[in-house]
Amino acid sequence: MTIDASTDPKPERFGWPNDANLMRAIFFGLLIGTAALLYLDFQTLSVSQPDATPFTQQPILPAVDRPEIDPNAPQYNPGDQVTIQPDILLAPISATLAPNGIMLLSGYIEAGASVRIIKELDRTNEYIKTVQINSPGGSVNDALEIAVRIRELGLSTGIEDGGFCASSCPLMFAGGKTRFAGPKATIGLHQIYGATAKVTAPQAMSDAQTTTARITKFLYEMGVDPAIWIHALETPPDRLYYLNQSELQQFKLVTKMR
Repeated sequence: MTIDASTDPKPERFGWPNDANLMRAIFFGLLIGTAALLYLDFQTLSVSQPDATPFTQQPILPAVDRPEIDPNAPQYNPGDQVTIQPDILLAPISATLAPNGIMLLSGYIEAGASVRIIKELDRTNEYIKTVQINSPGGSVNDALEIAVRIRELGLSTGIEDGGFCASSCPLMFAGGKTRFAGPKATIGLHQIYGATAKVTAPQAMSDAQTTTARITKFLYEMGVDPAIWIHALETPPDRLYYLNQSELQQFKLVTKMR
């Protein structure tokens, strides 16, 4: 997923529930600090490999090494499991109204995509019940903006069997008032990375912390356990951490499995 060069308005302050404690504060402090270090690491990688474009070359990336799982299991080696066509994933994200109250959001989330996608959601809102998503991710800012609008409209989100949702896509998926995923849906996370020209180390650290704080706040407000983002922070941008069904429910990213 990419961080855009545009400047977002600062999010409003919010308070944790009354039972929040020091350990939670330490946890999120470590989360944001880790994000900064990982972002800086990838900035170094970008300097040595300026043309690296993980999404546009191959939307279904290999899984991060996980010794506790079978790497040949379909959810960690999803080539055969994903049935959505690569050319659909690589095209700019589009919104298509389908029968039975389904809005199909498919494609790469390019910078600025939220404007036209939100416009289409607003235009067809009275006909939509569920937003069905297939995307390899892309712009974090746009994914968050689309997600917020999905929640404001009170819509559900879904990823069907054979569907693919990775990188910043799970943030968009989190916007659903209720969220379902098929048992053969593929959902993956990895580190954010800068898509713009070289930036200074202090600016990179600031950008990473601001973005991670925004994502953490957003997930909490959507009813998703922000601890899910640790898996993104631990996973290099040229790999994906594929979430299994237990994790999807544990972190409340999915409210019901199909």
